[in-house]
Amino acid sequence: MSGGARLRPSERLTVLVLVGLIGASLILHPAGWGLRAALFTGLLLMVLGLGYLREGPGMALVRDLAPVAVVLLVFLLLQPLVGANPVRWDGALAAFDARWFGQLGSAWRGAFGRPAAFTDLVYLAYASFYLLPLSVPLLTRLRLGPERFEAVAFRILLGFYLSFLGYFLWPAEGPRVPNAMAAAELGGGAVSQVLRAFLRGAEATTLDAFPSGHTALSVLPALLATRRFPRLAPLFWAWAAAIVFATVYIRVHYVADVAAGLLLAGLTLILAPPLSWALGDRRPPLSAPE
Repeated sequence: MSGGARLRPSERLTVLVLVGLIGASLILHPAGWGLRAALFTGLLLMVLGLGYLREGPGMALVRDLAPVAVVLLVFLLLQPLVGANPVRWDGALAAFDARWFGQLGSAWRGAFGRPAAFTDLVYLAYASFYLLPLSVPLLTRLRLGPERFEAVAFRILLGFYLSFLGYFLWPAEGPRVPNAMAAAELGGGAVSQVLRAFLRGAEATTLDAFPSGHTALSVLPALLATRRFPRLAPLFWAWAAAIVFATVYIRVHYVADVAAGLLLAGLTLILAPPLSWALGDRRPPLSAPE
């Protein structure tokens, strides 16, 4: 896709999300709302600037990777905005789990007796989530070119933004274990301790249990990879399954969150073609799904 001619559909989607977040900051006035509005505005200007600058090889790479910075920074800034919703859904989600997934949840959380070495591996799988949604778009860019990259990037970004919307609508912390009790209740060795400390800092937004973004944004790349790279599909599905398993095992998500994350992945694939077309992709919206 040529640089400077117009914004990509994924960039237009990001612009709409950032405008909405700026508006939410100004209207809701959460703690630090001025700084948040300024940071969202800075991201907005970055996206617009990259979209209309002439692309050389280096600038094209920066433009392709810019959504990574947007998603990470937006997630880190969401907590006070999400927290403006006074309703908390943990009680309802815990009750739903107990009624419909009680035995499954118990077996899942206590899988294999929770040996320390296994728990360390599960924490590594959970932390690897930061790479999975990035790997499929980059692989698509390298092997299939910029148009296919844009199609994949749009779907991944839409999945993230829909999960963020879910946090606003159904804020919940999930069945998290307090930091002081984590070592005793969750176990694991040195790897688990290091990663728990890392995740406490990296996951500043904690009202993000429902739907499970880890589930949606692991399954969604695996689905996209299956169509484009069928030989690699088993690897991506194994990776996604490990991350989804980790979400309940380390008590970050209810089983209900995971179920909602699976539905979100499917909803993203349904919504992406017509929404991409509405935002400037002039391929027919009901053509073969990307």
